[in-house]
Amino acid sequence: MPLVRKFTLISPDAMDLNTGEVGLIGFATFFWMTICSQDSQILTLAYREVIGSGIFSEVYKGYLQHNGASDYTVAIKRFNNQGCEAFNNEIELLCQLRHPRCVSLIGFCNHEKEKILVYEYMSNGSLNEHLQHGELSWKKRLQICIGVARGLHYLHTGAKRSIFHCILGPNTILLDDHMEPKLAGFGVSVQGSRFMSKQKQINVEHVMGTWGVMATQFVMDSTITAKWDVFSFGLVLLEVVCRGRFYLITLAEKEFLENPIEEKIDPIIKGKIAPDCWQVFVDVMVNCLKYEPDERPAIGEVEVQLEHALSMQEQADITNSNCDYTLLSKTIIPLGVKQYVTLKKLRD
Repeated sequence: MPLVRKFTLISPDAMDLNTGEVGLIGFATFFWMTICSQDSQILTLAYREVIGSGIFSEVYKGYLQHNGASDYTVAIKRFNNQGCEAFNNEIELLCQLRHPRCVSLIGFCNHEKEKILVYEYMSNGSLNEHLQHGELSWKKRLQICIGVARGLHYLHTGAKRSIFHCILGPNTILLDDHMEPKLAGFGVSVQGSRFMSKQKQINVEHVMGTWGVMATQFVMDSTITAKWDVFSFGLVLLEVVCRGRFYLITLAEKEFLENPIEEKIDPIIKGKIAPDCWQVFVDVMVNCLKYEPDERPAIGEVEVQLEHALSMQEQADITNSNCDYTLLSKTIIPLGVKQYVTLKKLRD
């Protein structure tokens, strides 16, 4: 089990962004709080820069000051009044997780006024940021996808009870110093069957997510299985190829569904994808996006196929010194009328 510290808030008033204390560190204004860990060590959290926000919380880049030692950069998630359930859920799940492809929880503070989670800081932000504003190579995108698949595989099969992420997407895939992905955003994740041999469906009344990561069968019949995450992962593969949500928003336009995906490939990687690698990759994506959950592959199978695709790309680059390729295939995304209507409703 990973070591997760339980913090006691010593100065709760300092956490009120409207009336709380403000500390000056250098020339920057920081909000801060003093906390005490289980072993009575006094620590100070200082935070200012908002690096993310959601329905239930805001995430800050912060600094953990330990007994006067040098600052340790952390991510601080501060929950609002509506986020109590998500806070408790995230603690319960993250205390069970220990995998290099899942973000690590350093500690938490459960005070009547403040509910705070302290995570390792992911210096390269989200995958979404890099897809929209960066210049990720094709091989790096493929490596990130493999890492995400490994993380999901661990969630689905690596513990006595499977865990379904539920809102997997480029915004919940974070990148560390080495551009390795880690899964985050477990506030609405759910636990499945206690034994892997007996996977069960979970009925839930409400799962907060965004339109691009909600599997269509949930919208239709309110059930969650591991195949929910597989569908969401298929959308991630689509966004990785088409440079993120900016392109995927056109799913609300019928034109996107009627034209080959090869015509929507991000210009940065166009011409850099080996045909054999592409065929394996696109087959995985198409299978993940099947409408019927039972027709989608298990995430472990997806992981193996993507590793095979990367191997084929590397082999092709050895024989093709220019690394310049032409894709002759014409692949139509297999989103039928039901998926199109569902995605359009969620988008609108």
